Amino acid sequence: MAGLRIAVIGSRGIPAGYGGFETFAQELCPRLVERGHEVTVYCRKGYTGDTRLREYKGVRLIHTPALKMRTIEQLSHELTSIVDSLGRRVDLYYFLGYRGAPMYIPLRATRRIVVVNTDGLEWRRRKWNRLGRSYLRFAERLAAKVAADELISDAKAIQAYFEETYGRGSRYLTNGAYSYTELPEGALDQWSLTPGGYYLVACRIEPENNVDLIVREFIASGSSKELVIAGGMNYETPFWKDLQTMAEGHRVRFLGPVYGPMLVEHLHLGAYGYLHGHEVGGTNPALLKAMGCGNCAIALDTAFNSENLVDTGLYWSKEPGSLAERIRWADDHAEEVVELGRRARKRIEAEYTWDGVADRHDAFFRELATARGRRPGEPHAI
Repeated sequence: MAGLRIAVIGSRGIPAGYGGFETFAQELCPRLVERGHEVTVYCRKGYTGDTRLREYKGVRLIHTPALKMRTIEQLSHELTSIVDSLGRRVDLYYFLGYRGAPMYIPLRATRRIVVVNTDGLEWRRRKWNRLGRSYLRFAERLAAKVAADELISDAKAIQAYFEETYGRGSRYLTNGAYSYTELPEGALDQWSLTPGGYYLVACRIEPENNVDLIVREFIASGSSKELVIAGGMNYETPFWKDLQTMAEGHRVRFLGPVYGPMLVEHLHLGAYGYLHGHEVGGTNPALLKAMGCGNCAIALDTAFNSENLVDTGLYWSKEPGSLAERIRWADDHAEEVVELGRRARKRIEAEYTWDGVADRHDAFFRELATARGRRPGEPHAI
């Protein structure tokens, strides 16, 4: 069956070197190619490795420029990507996130289908100042009300938010993960880590991921294990400096960004437990990865995290002592910790496989093309 010509915009590009949307695009797009679609992913220089590839597993890669400034880097890249795409045959745009929503509006006049993956509640991220939050709230509303033909929500809680806030329905299409069981011998040697001897945090070092609260509570727990934090920041901030000062002299280690085949997975497979503090996203890839690696996840109690974990992990609140108490419980209940991790892995295998994610996207995109009264691959106006 003929497929659609799909342009994916909003990630930093593939092969994935950084971030959730990049991993999402790397896993989804080649599978869409296998299902008969022509897929193009727009990439940013400096995020996809030293060699600038033109193709990845059948996916066309196009690199367009961006202004290397924190507040406008992504917007400028989306703009140059959209401009490039106007001269190409595209049936469907798949925007990962809604920051560039004002730029999507003219595309709807071209008979091209505009689909926006809403991701999380971007405007709630503490890293943004008042102006940034105001713009992101505006972009969210614009995406819901005007800019998108269709919305995708990767969590049912996000789906409910858009329905309640804007009266706008969206298609629930979740993220994915792999299931892993075996930690190769010596896989942790480069970090001098002992299997089962540490709790892991794997995320960007940003305020809304509550790494500061995790570090503070871990220290308060008195755990004899280490806290290992894998992740970095795009830009130096006072938050990062304060975090390092807080951790100094305690059993807390910052590994920085960890890139490379299976390296993060090895850290998960060797961890005693996984501490998760994300609070503004939908279905979080880091949490799914921890579950797929059989970690006992101790997660901040949000609608998003509980939707993913259900009864396969532990929850904590921002109340002082809450996470510390959960860590102490986990330290004292090794068998229960292993059982929770086993159940989490089974949940990934049942609900969050990448092939399942691709099948559901494929069906949805074809459904949209049919609803437009066009066969996939049919010429359209530019």
